[in-house]
Amino acid sequence: MCVCTPVRRLEGITYWVIEDPEGIYDFINKEIRKEWEEDAKSEGREPQEDPWLKTLSERKWSSEVIEIERVKLNPKLMNYVDSKRSYSFSESLAKRSNELEECIKRYAAVIWPVIVRNEDYMLVDGYCRYTALRIMNIRKIYAYIGTLHTR
Repeated sequence: MCVCTPVRRLEGITYWVIEDPEGIYDFINKEIRKEWEEDAKSEGREPQEDPWLKTLSERKWSSEVIEIERVKLNPKLMNYVDSKRSYSFSESLAKRSNELEECIKRYAAVIWPVIVRNEDYMLVDGYCRYTALRIMNIRKIYAYIGTLHTR
């Protein structure tokens, strides 16, 4: 399957955007899922028991322009610290976000939409992109919105 990812500009930011809902579904369930499974393992969780990962295949996806203010951050993730590795998610995020902001401003870096759960507008992927865009005072962003459809 060929996924068409046209370039879209919004408030001076350039995005790669998959517009087809089936293409978004495939991208998230085949590509992004791998990253989330590795994240779960690195945090000592079993991916097959993760509540979010268990619902992925039951979600319908859409590409939307949303107000950045609507997006909520996961406090558990924002406060995540692994003292054994001397790793703080929020400290790492601040550094990575500043680097991404610089790349967007200096080199017109193209970014992917953030990924948001429809039921509560919780950000599930794209914390670095989200934070860089907030620093830049961007008000509207592209997002892939996942809506849970139970059988």
